Amino acid sequence: MPSYYLHLHNAHVDASDEEGVDVVDLLAAKAKAVKGIRGFLAHEVIRGTLDLRGRVDIADGAGTILLTVPFADAVAVVGFA
Repeated sequence: MPSYYLHLHNAHVDASDEEGVDVVDLLAAKAKAVKGIRGFLAHEVIRGTLDLRGRVDIADGAGTILLTVPFADAVAVVGFA
């Protein structure tokens, strides 16, 4: 099973994933990234902030960025005019 590395970037932190996740494919890695983003944003909302400008870069074992998942793509914002 391939390893993918989910690197978090936002206004407060650039956190490299040193451990990675072993999943069947890039689509499964994206699902992990989306779940992680949602958890991260939930903690922000509890503190009264929601900043959707961040992203998770998904890299392979060689460090090549295969996919970028913007925070804004991980949630549906409704009721905002």
